[in-house]
Amino acid sequence: MKKIFNLLIVAGLLTCLSACHRSYTVYGSLPVDGAEGAKVYLRNITDGNMMDSTTVTNNEFMFKGKANQQQIVSVLAVTPTGQYVSNIVLENGDIHINLVNDSLYGTDMNNLYFNSFTADTTAARLESMLKDLTSKYYTCTTPEEQVAVAADYGVAMSAYEAYKLEQNRRVYKQNKDNIIGAYALSELVNLQDESMTFHKLDSIMSHSGKAINDFEPLRMARKWLFNIDNTSEGKKFVDIDGIDFATGEPTKLSNMLNKDQITLLDFWASWCGPCRKEISENLVRLYNKYNDKGLNIIGIDVWDKIPDHKKAVEDLGITYPQLIDTTKTSTDNYGINGIPSILLLDKDGKIIKRNIRGEAIETAIVEALEIK
Repeated sequence: MKKIFNLLIVAGLLTCLSACHRSYTVYGSLPVDGAEGAKVYLRNITDGNMMDSTTVTNNEFMFKGKANQQQIVSVLAVTPTGQYVSNIVLENGDIHINLVNDSLYGTDMNNLYFNSFTADTTAARLESMLKDLTSKYYTCTTPEEQVAVAADYGVAMSAYEAYKLEQNRRVYKQNKDNIIGAYALSELVNLQDESMTFHKLDSIMSHSGKAINDFEPLRMARKWLFNIDNTSEGKKFVDIDGIDFATGEPTKLSNMLNKDQITLLDFWASWCGPCRKEISENLVRLYNKYNDKGLNIIGIDVWDKIPDHKKAVEDLGITYPQLIDTTKTSTDNYGINGIPSILLLDKDGKIIKRNIRGEAIETAIVEALEIK
């Protein structure tokens, strides 16, 4: 009877231990002046949406909940003197984080995340250097000083980006079967690792386990690389639904193409300074110069408001067709993460050149039109 009783106790303890890990508690600290009453948020790193919020009391805060699966989230604190943000692995168990010195410990994955990323002294040194150079730039008193600091910043940023690529490659190789490796792999895409093509990532994910394939940022990264590959040079253009600015009627990009002309697609917005400069210095001139020789230009207005677009068209003297992207999907479908983004299509709608700017635009047009 005593033996059975002991077995029941052991079973009860195991049940209790299991139950104790069916929820998470994030114990946070924010030891800075002015933190009292500040809001702290748990934020989804995939879409930036707020998942939970709390308030700082006596320089501390707490989140409680249940994690159905592991995910990496950011902890963001907003104080009167600034913002503090750091990532954690949201999983059941006790998690401890300090938003000032970025210390993180508790569960196995959080210990691993800290040791893989946050505790990296080289990355921290380069980040500190970039921060110092940014502050120094805004305290410069002459243009010459600003140019010198900007040059130093460029060198430091190149070193930082190169190191982050190396760091994430190393972390992925050491963690191919967990969420830390999944995060590192997604960061390689975000850092624009040229070796991380769609086909390579697709092959990796096809031969990987659940931790890799269930990581939402990585699934989004795979889709992003697919869209870039699908609209790369040599591929057919992807159609865009929108409104013809000239008529105000719904239409498609395919309806605005002319089979007797090559077409330059300019993804832009009225609020984008570099977009406006490219139009005023190059595109209007090139349209007037080569339109009767076989060039069409179509502006694809993205992330914009129609009244603002109308004013910009008038101010810039644009006379070539404009397509308003009403679905807000064209940049995603073309793998574009910044504007202006300019592509050149041949008469059959095949992409000849991608990501061309400045003098390279006219060079590509002359070559495509076979003008000597």
